[in-house]
Amino acid sequence: MDRSMALSFGRAPNIQDYDIQTDRLTLPEDTDSPTGPMLACWVDVAELQGQTYHQLYSAHAQNQPLESKVAAAKQLAARCLELQRDFQVGLQVQEIGFQSLLAMIYRMVPPIESDHPLQFGRDCILSARAALKSHNEGWSKVGATGKISDDDWRVFIHWSTLFSPFVPFICVFGNVIAQCDLQDLALLGEFVSTLQSAAEQSHSIKKLHYACNSFHQIAKAFVARRSQHLHPSATGANNISTDWQAFDGTSGEYSSQSLSDTQLSQQDWDSMLSEWDLGLGTLDARQMSSFLDLLPND
Repeated sequence: MDRSMALSFGRAPNIQDYDIQTDRLTLPEDTDSPTGPMLACWVDVAELQGQTYHQLYSAHAQNQPLESKVAAAKQLAARCLELQRDFQVGLQVQEIGFQSLLAMIYRMVPPIESDHPLQFGRDCILSARAALKSHNEGWSKVGATGKISDDDWRVFIHWSTLFSPFVPFICVFGNVIAQCDLQDLALLGEFVSTLQSAAEQSHSIKKLHYACNSFHQIAKAFVARRSQHLHPSATGANNISTDWQAFDGTSGEYSSQSLSDTQLSQQDWDSMLSEWDLGLGTLDARQMSSFLDLLPND
């Protein structure tokens, strides 16, 4: 738990590997419990999370050449994929955790074909999408069907989505802005809708829902504006394409909202993202606010 929370908040872990004297668990010598392999894997994942912070996000790592960080990211990603293959217990919570960690690792690998400030690399986007899709699948399997109570769904979110870095949502949001990706826009909308019922029972989930919903509204308004810009024959300043409405599935809920309507002051950004680490390195909330203020309105 210490490693996961430290990575989410962008801080060094309280307990370092070199301060641990307890021997690593060996199987089956130390335990023949069915949960033994899971416990051993959790220890390996915690070790990887600590290495991820140290090699990619610590103050020391930030001063390293980009080539060094990219090489380290690829090695860490390979280890994460190895652990994911070994940890085959079919838990949705673990899938969200692995994909979120992969997205955070791959974030250090710059995109090849774009220099857009909100564009992330292909592997980062794929992992981020997988994390959000896994969360959404969890909702469709149990939450939306009424198989579990709203309180149980709240617990699920606390131990999966809130327990993982905020990076996947931001990466997919960035891809919507950079590429006007309609499927990613719909993915964001579905994710936001899954948080609504639990947001009424948890202050933390309420904050997450507010932040994600604000980003989603900005993305929708931007895509609508870009669609109108690319199709000037459309009537009305904020008309959107039929394809966008089909993918979004909300019948133009925010179709009357222009991009300028969604631009937030610095105080708004600070309030919306209070205590949230976006995991964007030097791209903080202030820079993102400034960037969105410069997006074309015509």
